[in-house]
Amino acid sequence: MKITKIEAFKVFVPWQDSLKEPMREWRKIMPGNTPEEEDAYTVVKVHTDEGLVGLGEGGRDVAEVQRQGEAFIGKNPLELKPHSLFRPWTMAFFDLAGKALGVPLHQLLGTKVHDDIPMAWWSPYMAPEGTGLLAAEGAARGFKVHKIKARPWDAVDHVKAIHAAAGNALAIRIDPNCHFEQPSVAVKIARQLESYNIECFEDPVSKDRPEWNRLIREKTTIPVALHDTDPINILNHIRANAVDFVNIGGSLDNIFRAAHICESAGIPVWLQTEGHCYDIQAAFNCHVNAVISNATCAQDTLPFLREASIVTEPLWPTDGTVKVPTGPGLGVELDDDMIEKYRVNS
Repeated sequence: MKITKIEAFKVFVPWQDSLKEPMREWRKIMPGNTPEEEDAYTVVKVHTDEGLVGLGEGGRDVAEVQRQGEAFIGKNPLELKPHSLFRPWTMAFFDLAGKALGVPLHQLLGTKVHDDIPMAWWSPYMAPEGTGLLAAEGAARGFKVHKIKARPWDAVDHVKAIHAAAGNALAIRIDPNCHFEQPSVAVKIARQLESYNIECFEDPVSKDRPEWNRLIREKTTIPVALHDTDPINILNHIRANAVDFVNIGGSLDNIFRAAHICESAGIPVWLQTEGHCYDIQAAFNCHVNAVISNATCAQDTLPFLREASIVTEPLWPTDGTVKVPTGPGLGVELDDDMIEKYRVNS
């Protein structure tokens, strides 16, 4: 089998109606960015001389993705090493391998131990009233976990708004992106929230200070999660008794290294290789999740928050979970009409 052609399309599917304005406001925090710039991704079709086509997703610069792809022309995708590659090539080459062998991707990675993959509801940083409205929507759609972006000055108000909207139906994953800054601030907030259904604080303070996260764990009953792609830093936090959960990502090699380290320490994980993604990435994440025994926490994988899907059978959750695809490769097929509708000319 030889790669004969690579097509690359930049695609922007707008957020669902309830998130359009919150995402526009959220993206203003990053100067020069809009949802159209930050939340558009490149979709690739890798064609072969045997008629098989591999699908991949990732990268915002379609010209750069196309340039990378030229290096693979004429090569046998079954002889490449997709574990060490990044988006979109890892998933595209594994999709081809699975299709060539007639097996779902997870069979190429290990033994499937999960059939249903939990997904978290999500909202950007916004006013607490808006977070409450989105929490009500998430609970009505059957989700069990709500991940929020929070800041120290109003994190408690956000939790109260979620509780008022959904009661204890949603476990709250609070992600301040390290903006609690100091252990004392995190502990002060945590003590006000210990009576609520808090799953964890994710990255409450610097990722480089495991002793700070350990201190937070010692001073409060709320669990602490680390979001990192570096297995060494994850190991350092485990040695410091500084984490209860880990959000893992990066290359497939790093995902499995991190997962195995955490499994040895009895620490559950969840996957986030790209949260604001489409269904191609979501399918890949589900296959990887399926073979990691300690990947039991809800993923931050969010194609269901867009107004439409780019595959023919969307991987959108029912009661907060997604079935692992069973077809060959990724087990999803591109909806060419949707690609044409949402393609960005750049």
